[in-house]
Amino acid sequence: MTRFRPAEAVVGAARPTIATTVLAALLAACASEGSPPGGPEDHAPPVLVASDPAERAVNAESEQGIRLTFDEAIDPRLLSRLPQLILVNPDSPEFDYELDEERVILSPTKPMIDGVTYMVTILPGLADRNGNATTRARTILFSVGGEEPIPLSLVRATIVRDTVPAAGARYLLQNTETEFAYRFVADSSGRLEVEGVEFGPYVATAWLEQVPPDGWQVTDEPGDRDTFALGAGNRAHEATYRIAVVDTTPPVVVVAAAVNSRLLRVRTDDRLAGTEAPASSSIRVWAGPELEDYPDVRPDSIPLERARGRPIAVSAVERAGPSELQVALAESMEKDRLYRVELVGVENVDGLAAEPGTGVTFVPEYEGPAIRPAEPVELPPGGS
Repeated sequence: MTRFRPAEAVVGAARPTIATTVLAALLAACASEGSPPGGPEDHAPPVLVASDPAERAVNAESEQGIRLTFDEAIDPRLLSRLPQLILVNPDSPEFDYELDEERVILSPTKPMIDGVTYMVTILPGLADRNGNATTRARTILFSVGGEEPIPLSLVRATIVRDTVPAAGARYLLQNTETEFAYRFVADSSGRLEVEGVEFGPYVATAWLEQVPPDGWQVTDEPGDRDTFALGAGNRAHEATYRIAVVDTTPPVVVVAAAVNSRLLRVRTDDRLAGTEAPASSSIRVWAGPELEDYPDVRPDSIPLERARGRPIAVSAVERAGPSELQVALAESMEKDRLYRVELVGVENVDGLAAEPGTGVTFVPEYEGPAIRPAEPVELPPGGS
């Protein structure tokens, strides 16, 4: 696991005097006021101004750290995200990340490999203390040991999903001889260009990482791949990868909200198949225990055997959107009671059916009085 830590405090600093204390107070006051009145505001992202090893150096030491110096201080809140914003390739060894004002120090956990060219890529999103973030990637190359030059190699990849550029797609190069791995992120146009990849045979894989906005599942599906070799007679490789994220999990209920005492809106983490509403028998609703039986307990942590109390009949179901259903109940829900809803057999667009046990337990928080069982419940037209 990649580790990171804040910069260490200075040890043995000189004891402050009255003069230095007053000066420090004045400097702090000035710093808190920001730019002088009428001065330009800072809207520029941090710029890399120096690195050690230097760009295209060929004599880096195997145990030395990598120091990146920017023209202004980096936002300290980004410390834990530095391993995602600053990539080192190939992926051996791992590095500790340290942030010290405008300097980022990457310390190898074991020696870097002699004769290997390393690349350090600063991705979009590295921000200064004012929130100004980089928008383009920047890469520096250097080789270790002083005996091998940087390989004259070039890999270009264009990654699309159907016909749309796959912005932020992942691209993995695995050397099948040395087991080196290079990991990259495509730009906003789905493209990337990499110099200095070591010669050898490779398997390249492009994919998209997706996180449903209201769910908890993560789908990592390799979308396309190819094989190629880099060497003195074949120094470049260019390919287009056409990927499609295929869902491998059935739909799961992620939100259940009461519109009124007898009308539920149910949202899933997937787009549902077709345009017609599923049968009422595929929606299961139970009245569970009273709230006072489970004070200060999250509804979803209540055991299923308790949440599935008394079944409630479903009188009608309608589609309310690609991943939403409106469910009319035959009786009113009580505001001081827990309820549970599950889907059974409802399919997503990939033909995967919801399984029993995958639902949510919730508290019906609706406005107004309860609707009596004898009164009809009208579903809003068009799912609105």
